[in-house]
Amino acid sequence: MTIAMRGATAWDGAPQPRPRLAYQARLSLASLKALAPNVKCPRYEVQALRTGILHLGCGAFHRAHQALMTQRAIEAETGRSGIPPPWGIAALSLRSSDVVDGLARQQGLYTVLERGPEGCTAEVVGALREPMQAQRDGERLARLMLDADLHLVTLTVTGSGYCADPASGRLDCRNQAVTADLQGMRPRSVPGLLVQALARRRAAGLPPPVCLPCDNLPRNGRLLRQVCLDMAALRSDMLAGWIERHVQFPCSMVDRIVPAASAADRALAAGLIGVQDAVPVTTEPFSQWVIERFHGPRPCWEMAGAEFVDDVAPWEASKLRLLNGGHLALACLGLLAGFTTVAEAMDEPVLSTYVLRLLVDEQRLTLPPSDHDIRAYAFQLLERWRNPAIAHQLERVGRNASGKLYARLLAGLLIQLDAGRPAPLTVLAVAAWIWCASGRHETGRTLVAEDHLERESLRLGRDCEGDAQRLVHGFLGLREVFGDDLPQRKGFVRQLVHAVRDLQKDGALGAVSAALRGEPAE
Repeated sequence: MTIAMRGATAWDGAPQPRPRLAYQARLSLASLKALAPNVKCPRYEVQALRTGILHLGCGAFHRAHQALMTQRAIEAETGRSGIPPPWGIAALSLRSSDVVDGLARQQGLYTVLERGPEGCTAEVVGALREPMQAQRDGERLARLMLDADLHLVTLTVTGSGYCADPASGRLDCRNQAVTADLQGMRPRSVPGLLVQALARRRAAGLPPPVCLPCDNLPRNGRLLRQVCLDMAALRSDMLAGWIERHVQFPCSMVDRIVPAASAADRALAAGLIGVQDAVPVTTEPFSQWVIERFHGPRPCWEMAGAEFVDDVAPWEASKLRLLNGGHLALACLGLLAGFTTVAEAMDEPVLSTYVLRLLVDEQRLTLPPSDHDIRAYAFQLLERWRNPAIAHQLERVGRNASGKLYARLLAGLLIQLDAGRPAPLTVLAVAAWIWCASGRHETGRTLVAEDHLERESLRLGRDCEGDAQRLVHGFLGLREVFGDDLPQRKGFVRQLVHAVRDLQKDGALGAVSAALRGEPAE
């Protein structure tokens, strides 16, 4: 017997103490009707939902964003006919089985906790019908890929999952997973898995699914298409030609802050819904999904708030450069300053001023012309990041930072340099990443957790023994991070060395204060 906390939530997201004693059952199809009356539950017959979408990646972001919006689209369509449309999701974890196992024990159900300054709401999602793990459930996956009802493959696999060379945008054949795939083993890479699936569809005479990536990468659909074509060409020119002619790879832009769920979130979920949920997700109230138009069957995502457009580039650029670029800069500098979460870092006036100046004075100038109000968007971002109910860990924001740095900060920096404009705040963010990844700074905290360059980054930190010039030149030799152009720009290299020395000498807040000296944002 445990104490279940029911009722409203406090400012900090903790449940108000109105306990009752109850046996805590597990979230399941059988327990849906017994949930607390203020909990939103699926408004369709979950057991009747057929699978029509395969999602690669079973992480928190997908479950708090695309899966939730798919549920709302299913509900909208069901309301018209009474029959749920076939848009159940099979979610494939490419790595750990922990979340998959938790979902399986709950028959695919989980809770989305939406935290805002005014409190927290709970919604149970039932759209995820088949949780799978790539290496363990290969046969189930193979059967699914030959199901005529499968119309969409969506992805949230992070930038490194595309196995692309950042300089060329082509398949990186030196990637270990790609190398293993080319040796005929069961596919480990995303391009290898997709190409194998498409080859089977082609051989069976089935139309291909639409492949819709949802990762924070510029032109993510174009990138996915290219690496799949490259992988296919290594197998068969005919297969590559078929993919080129018949498979659609629309781009999309997604925006929602989804921190990692904690033990406190699991306790909060149990208190709000009245049963145990091992795999809840927590998120902010804001959500956005912009998708390039494509042909073929799909959920009515627009009825859940998604927007379909001819060209996603303006939305993609502003989100990638401002939200993702600003987030990454804040993660690097915030960790060096000793902060833990985004909201804590934003409470430091020096850092909040830095982020606003970075977004408005530098990142804004790298965006393509559009009718977006970029200044308003920047101020909206700052308000979202200050949300005290969202404990977004800086280390998680910066996870696998080497794979994010180019798209989020370096590509914009190149635009600034080509235009002859100074970008000292962006340079400082890059320097902060180098100093973080080296493992040499006094806080001892790094941004190399789960980073495929962890060993190389720490080696560079040891070998350079704190010498800023040697450290910068060593990191600039990481071609997959910096490409070929930036390391050749002597002025940029000098600025980067100077910025690393400022961080070493004055610490993060001192270096930020020095970089901010000058005219404030207009």
